[in-house]
Amino acid sequence: MKFRDENHKLDYAALVERMSAERDVYRKALAYLITADTVCSKNIGRIYDFKNRCINPDCLNEGWQTGTSRRTVFLAFNLYNGSTSWTDEPECVTPAEIFCCSLAPFYWEAIKIRYPEYCAE
Repeated sequence: MKFRDENHKLDYAALVERMSAERDVYRKALAYLITADTVCSKNIGRIYDFKNRCINPDCLNEGWQTGTSRRTVFLAFNLYNGSTSWTDEPECVTPAEIFCCSLAPFYWEAIKIRYPEYCAE
């Protein structure tokens, strides 16, 4: 697994433990994205409700959000629950809608081609 830096790696491990998500790929994906974004990382308790073990969609409308953090939260929420039922924004397209087909391996390759500066191996 690639990490932004050592802090991301440590913050991710701590959040997975706090969420009791060692075997929960949904929460692990959420934790990975939240801790990758510095703005989201500072607002973890606004994004995820630890008491009820669920996402907090209302955080998308809070003043701390930036363009990047909103994108991070949109993707994190989508990977968490596989839908966009928590938003009324019609332009939001889910990865499940795109990648749930036999062409998925090619979609990944197209992303690598389109964004080589971000996908270098």
